[in-house]
Amino acid sequence: MTTDTGPLIHVDRSGLDIDEAVAFYERVYSSEDISVGRAVGERFAWRFRAVGDEEVVVATSSVDAPRWGTIGQAPSYVLAWTTRPGLAVDTAGRDPIDMEPGVPVMWPSGRDIAFDGAPTTLHTVRFDAGFLESVAAAQRRAVPGPLRFSTHATPGTVDALRTVIGSAAPELLGVRTSRSRRAALNMLVAEAVVDAFDVTPTLDFPVQEGPASMRFAQEWMVANAHRPITSTDVSRATGINARSLQATFRRHAGTSPMVFLRQVRLHRVRAQLVASDPADTTVAAIAGSWGFSHLGRFAGYYADTFGELPSDTLRRPRR
Repeated sequence: MTTDTGPLIHVDRSGLDIDEAVAFYERVYSSEDISVGRAVGERFAWRFRAVGDEEVVVATSSVDAPRWGTIGQAPSYVLAWTTRPGLAVDTAGRDPIDMEPGVPVMWPSGRDIAFDGAPTTLHTVRFDAGFLESVAAAQRRAVPGPLRFSTHATPGTVDALRTVIGSAAPELLGVRTSRSRRAALNMLVAEAVVDAFDVTPTLDFPVQEGPASMRFAQEWMVANAHRPITSTDVSRATGINARSLQATFRRHAGTSPMVFLRQVRLHRVRAQLVASDPADTTVAAIAGSWGFSHLGRFAGYYADTFGELPSDTLRRPRR
């Protein structure tokens, strides 16, 4: 969740030198093979501008020459559209995406993406993975996890998505937009993307049936599982006193709000362990990021739920 203390991301770079552009875009795209061809006009020029926070970064990139290469994998999901034809992404994949001017698409996630483009302006909205996964989980009433989505928007949703982006973009690109307003706009755009591209968490952990107050509490905990949450926070969010909420969970779900939250986090930890490389991370780092500070107790909860130790999950060959 965006906070007032988190640093605002603000980048505005431009130039007239091709080598400078290549070096810059290789840093931005975590790549080592960006290439830029000859300028189509009298002189070459490029500009990159990005504004955002830890949840959403909105960027505009303009290069007056053909370019090609690879965009490195990042823990994020990207919505993108161009102003002119001629840009293709995922050109090394089975289904390359030829981007049409003004038509937003979702780029593939979880792997490097090859691209090849004519001179154009590229607009992107980059969502932090945990943020978009939490938003999707809340809307789909599921536990946050890696997302499955359509590359192209479902019929009838493009105009609504454009309207949301068009209204939010000026403020998201404004460096003086308040953090609370930015957080509201982040959520608005993320929810529109979830609807337009049929974004769905791949983990099957449905919210249990029960009174509306309990369902709301479960959905709120699923959406905010990445944050430090207490029973008081849940009570305050639902407007129900802690004792009544506890009794409702016991009666209809056979558990407590905090045990439900723990199970959500355990499933999210497992998703990250399955997708991670043991050379790059540790069980402690992933567990800690989801609020498990006592590794011994965490390992016991994990083994009881999944029938194996978290270290075994991490060492298993990645899918």
